[in-house]
Amino acid sequence: MSRHNGISGGDWRRDAVFIVISIAVIMATIIILIKSGLAKARYEPPKYPFYLVISELIYLAQLSLVGLRLSIIFDRGMGYRVGTGELIKIAAAQTFTSLLVPGFYIGGEAVSIAYLTFKGLPTTRATEGIVLRYTVDTITLTSIVLVLYLLSLVAVPYIALIMALILLLAYVVLFIAIVSARLGRYIEKVFRFISSKISIASNFILINEGEVYGIKLTVIDYLALFLASIIQWVLSGLNVVMIFYALGIHISLVSGILISSSYIILTYISVLPGSAGIGELANLYILNSLGLGSYYLAYDVWFRVITYVVPLIILMPAFLSISRKLAMIGTNHRSPQ
Repeated sequence: MSRHNGISGGDWRRDAVFIVISIAVIMATIIILIKSGLAKARYEPPKYPFYLVISELIYLAQLSLVGLRLSIIFDRGMGYRVGTGELIKIAAAQTFTSLLVPGFYIGGEAVSIAYLTFKGLPTTRATEGIVLRYTVDTITLTSIVLVLYLLSLVAVPYIALIMALILLLAYVVLFIAIVSARLGRYIEKVFRFISSKISIASNFILINEGEVYGIKLTVIDYLALFLASIIQWVLSGLNVVMIFYALGIHISLVSGILISSSYIILTYISVLPGSAGIGELANLYILNSLGLGSYYLAYDVWFRVITYVVPLIILMPAFLSISRKLAMIGTNHRSPQ
């Protein structure tokens, strides 16, 4: 297969280049913002470093909730049994890959779909399930921002509000398409077309004849799915709160949730891995909107450490484990007949 199924020297050199470029862009953007006067150069080392450890643990704990939601989707919604532990591992590998490649989680999704196919799921159903998970998360995330705005609990950044409205409408339509099985049938047509045009692709695409699409979840299942998503975004906000606590600044959980959700919405589509550059602009805009602009430099530095640098190290084993298994498939398919 492609880069996701091997760990060759060329792949790692390319990955290293992505990481170096992203970190360089992050640093350059911060310097430009400070030199231009848009961001203040104030930086203070963490007063309570222990909170940074808690923040990292919270960040990693969210992966278990991703695995739980995928379990609900594939087990109860589709009838394909994949262990929750295995799905958490998939979520870890997907997150690692998403930090390495440009774009909106495309690389990470490809790894998850390829590995689920390796585990015996039809590629079409694996794709449908992964897309549904992101759809539920996006609907929940954008709804949280809109609720915060409507209840006037905190000042919602104007651009983030507009983006939340646009994304909510788009993903509600996508959610309906998935549940009604329309998206699944469309995905099957796309994969069949790819297989017919690219011979090697047929080695990695599994399509069951007469596959029934759509999601068969009860009302309780849907409630559990969205509740798990809500809890994850609350943890994401708590993660932000812990970073500020480490700096000696106490902000409310509501503010932390707004900062986290607004950041994700504003960086939904990124050109560089880790939303390098645009993430720094998003953080500056959000913190200025909340009157926290004077803490921008310290927050952005540690935010990047917690959500980018450390995960690249900690999540690597999960990615290597999965990529090795996928590499064996590619090797078998390339061997002489």
